[in-house]
Amino acid sequence: MRALTRLIPPMAVVTALTSGCGAFGPHLIVAGGSGADGTDAEVALPGTVAHRPYSLGGWDMCLDRPGSVTITKVELIKPYNDIVLQAFSSRPHTGPMLGMADKPLTELGFPSRGPAVTIACEESPLHTELALQYAKTGDAAAGAEGVRITYTSAGRRRTVDFNLRVLLCPPGDTERCREAYEELHTSSDDD
Repeated sequence: MRALTRLIPPMAVVTALTSGCGAFGPHLIVAGGSGADGTDAEVALPGTVAHRPYSLGGWDMCLDRPGSVTITKVELIKPYNDIVLQAFSSRPHTGPMLGMADKPLTELGFPSRGPAVTIACEESPLHTELALQYAKTGDAAAGAEGVRITYTSAGRRRTVDFNLRVLLCPPGDTERCREAYEELHTSSDDD
């Protein structure tokens, strides 16, 4: 009997630890953005000027299993020159996706604070659309290698990297912008 009572507490701890794994909540999946190597999307915008918003959208978000996550922050990965991320939002994918526009997200029908992502990837082909609002503060070409999305799931803070390479090129600088874009693409592949 004593041998049995010595085994019960360790077994209870192992059971508690393994049964609690599901309590960590779902993971956010962004158009294939799992932090893996490679680029999920590349966007080069010609003719961009300082202090004007450039909104990009059309990226799918969903959850790896049923539940809910809330995006709390989105920040640039490897920004260079004067690029800034002014805003981010999301909306249920019920109609045409954004693409690109030179207006703020709020003028394009996105809420100032995106709702929680609640659709599991396998539940529906209509997921949640991610949209990002970029700008640059100077006249030169500016860009970033991607975005890091911070979210909460079941009370835990998590992140997912979305490999979205963005380059904002100044007016009349098409050739240099293309060269910078190709150079950026080549140097990133070598990393």
